[in-house]
Amino acid sequence: MSKKYFRRDEIVGKEIISDAALRLGKVKDIGYDSEGKIVLIYDKPDGEEDAIHSSQIMALGDVVLIKSAPEPTPQKSATLLKHCPNCGKANPPEMLFCTSCGARLEA
Repeated sequence: MSKKYFRRDEIVGKEIISDAALRLGKVKDIGYDSEGKIVLIYDKPDGEEDAIHSSQIMALGDVVLIKSAPEPTPQKSATLLKHCPNCGKANPPEMLFCTSCGARLEA
């Protein structure tokens, strides 16, 4: 029989890990937001306090696994992209070789 609920003392102190494998911090306490929904309160690495809504929890075990909101991907300016001399494909500036044909990109 699987466990149906967890007590506060079983959750506080557990690491919070996102589905993107990022360590967010340790559960500091359990609270409620302004809408009355349960949240896990934790300290971020920069020392600020933050909270995770219970609706984001995917699994509880040795750690608390949460689904993270997708972060917007920054748009790369066309001037920053490297264009392949062989096939013309635009590549991110950190690439050394073309992601399409494998040709060496100029610095």
